Amino acid sequence: MTTGADLVKVAQSKIGTVEKGGADGKSGNIVEFWDWWKSKTKQNGQGQSWCACFVSWCFDKVGASTLAAAKNSAGFIYCPDGVNYFKKKNQLVDAKTAQPGDVIFFDWTGAGVADHVGIVIENHAANGYLMTVEGNTSPEGAIGASQQNGGGVYSRKRYLGKTIHAVARPAWTTLTPTK
Repeated sequence: MTTGADLVKVAQSKIGTVEKGGADGKSGNIVEFWDWWKSKTKQNGQGQSWCACFVSWCFDKVGASTLAAAKNSAGFIYCPDGVNYFKKKNQLVDAKTAQPGDVIFFDWTGAGVADHVGIVIENHAANGYLMTVEGNTSPEGAIGASQQNGGGVYSRKRYLGKTIHAVARPAWTTLTPTK
């Protein structure tokens, strides 16, 4: 049966993936995850922010697209769609109880709307933070780097507090076991 641990493993396998394009050849939001989205949906998102596309790709790779099918059967590419989907399914949980494989949404602007998303890989709530894997972010500790529109897939330490908009726990137990 597919689990959150499987999702974590797939997400971690892409750490270090860096986007292409842009004037510098590496900041144009051109990534393999948009190629996958286009193959699934016929929609070309190359050049756009891709954090949600990365999360949807991870779900697809573990055979669990149905658990994150907020936009269509492939998943979601807009963070508010993901939040609304999990909210309608009553799958939002307290960030302090996050588990590996949960989906974490952030609100960096303070506007009350999710503008970035990743996957929880470790809970260190007793120490005030969660570890995540996120696409379209910057490396941990990069000075002045973008939280929500960086250049790659990285593991991040995210502190509990006002920037975490929502945490969703997918219904792993509803998946049909594959043989």
